[in-house]
Amino acid sequence: MLIHAFDPTDSMVCHNLSIKPTIMSPSCLALVDQGVHAIHTRVEDLSLDAVREGQFRSALTPRARVFMLGFMLSRRMTITDGYGSQLRFGDRDRFIRIYDVELQMEEVRRRVAPAAPSRLGCIWVAEEGDASREMLRVMFGTARHIVSVNIVHSINSLKADASLYDRFAETGDLVAAKLYWQGYELDGRWETLLDGAINVTKDDELQVLLQDCRDAGHCLPSPA
Repeated sequence: MLIHAFDPTDSMVCHNLSIKPTIMSPSCLALVDQGVHAIHTRVEDLSLDAVREGQFRSALTPRARVFMLGFMLSRRMTITDGYGSQLRFGDRDRFIRIYDVELQMEEVRRRVAPAAPSRLGCIWVAEEGDASREMLRVMFGTARHIVSVNIVHSINSLKADASLYDRFAETGDLVAAKLYWQGYELDGRWETLLDGAINVTKDDELQVLLQDCRDAGHCLPSPA
């Protein structure tokens, strides 16, 4: 059994889940959606300069959207909502820090494990268990809803120890970043980077998640 942490404030994810309990990486989505296919370029195939400048050419994963937000804040760009009102972020430094760390991790991946999926083009899953649930709670607090999932399609994947990522983020230790991409263990906080698709397996958990989405203010379509 696997688990994934969904963000009920993410309107796009909530909308998609209300139609079909499946979430896909951009590369997987491009296989079944002609609109995405027409614009799709894998993160792995972009130049590092394009990634640095946030020039993604596909649908964005939740992590890539956070990366883009950090990029825009680092460039002091004006960010507006859909009505033209400027958005302000009290945790500006945190978003910029995520941008910096993920850019460095992508640079290390290209040198150490170029065949591995990019963190900016994948979705995450973890094995069911108290340790994994605690890892997700530490990462996201109560902001995300943890549900049971299974993998329905896999283009590429990598199992990595998240504690190595944390060590690199906290200390800048490049050895930790390299070991992360090479699949070494530090504290055994395993996460799987999946370029593929996952399906929510328990309807009761899905319905609670969708209610959280509605509570966040999303008007969701009825299931097909």
